Amino acid sequence: MPEGVTKAIWHAVYSRQHQTLLCHVSLESGAHWSGLPLHAMSVTEDFSIPREHLMPWTAMGEHIEAFHAKYLEGLECQIFQPVSMSGRHTGIIIDWEDGYSRYPAEHKPLSLVQLENGQFGLLPNNFILFNDKHFTEESSKEHLKLYLRGEEVYWEK
Repeated sequence: MPEGVTKAIWHAVYSRQHQTLLCHVSLESGAHWSGLPLHAMSVTEDFSIPREHLMPWTAMGEHIEAFHAKYLEGLECQIFQPVSMSGRHTGIIIDWEDGYSRYPAEHKPLSLVQLENGQFGLLPNNFILFNDKHFTEESSKEHLKLYLRGEEVYWEK
């Protein structure tokens, strides 16, 4: 293969438990490629952030639920772990209907964020702060330390 990058259209995802998210892409050559890992996706030629920082939680099952949260699309984000960086939310949330999703304290829907370097991170909500210029208030950030993981189960008998 020649060095460099290939333009592609990213159109689907899949996973296997404990692995990184894998992508289906259509290439500019007309070929279809399956199994491209998340860390191989970028809108630039910068691939400097390692896989474990782009997706600190591996896939939590094989049954993905992916949905578009229109409100989140384009919102500025500040990622504060595992690396400090800014980005924009794609509006896509990835969740699993098996595995950890059955255990409330371990449930981690992941947000797909385009990072400032062009790569994509799939990050849990407690690694990201959103900035909606019409809603978020700097003074409210003092309450962040009070937010605790949910332990109460609401959907069982």
